[in-house]
Amino acid sequence: MKEDEKIDKLIRESLKMEQPSVDFTNKIMNQIDLVDAKQEKALGSLLKKNTLESPSLNFTARVMAEVEKASVKVVDAPIIGKKAWTFIAAFIVSIFVYVLMTGERNTATSQAIEGAMEKVNNVLSNSMTFDLPPILTSPLFGMSVFALSSLLFLDYFMKNRKISVNI
Repeated sequence: MKEDEKIDKLIRESLKMEQPSVDFTNKIMNQIDLVDAKQEKALGSLLKKNTLESPSLNFTARVMAEVEKASVKVVDAPIIGKKAWTFIAAFIVSIFVYVLMTGERNTATSQAIEGAMEKVNNVLSNSMTFDLPPILTSPLFGMSVFALSSLLFLDYFMKNRKISVNI
């Protein structure tokens, strides 16, 4: 320990604070000013060599004409066209009319379908039990869903029509 203290004492004595000269700050500031002056002269000569060119009188008009040519016109087209929506609506209406018109018949085909459905029902009822709430199986619910989808379909066409009527 004593040796460490001796070494520390020797190091402290050998280190002395240097005192800068009286005009140290002035010398540094003069050097900075000289460098700035050189840079300003160089920049000035560079700007004199490369003067700015003024554009022609119709420069803006020519550029805007080119921009208008190059601009892409955005067409706000629906993803599904009107013909496709008409086909979808006709398909849904035809299915609805078919279901209403066929009713209950005692044909061999309907009996075969009922037999197959009964087998599937037995298989499914043995594997899992799932009962729908009575509200979901009522005819009123089905008609309400149909009416709501029809109104949404009508709203879609009225919002996307090309001709607008101002009232």
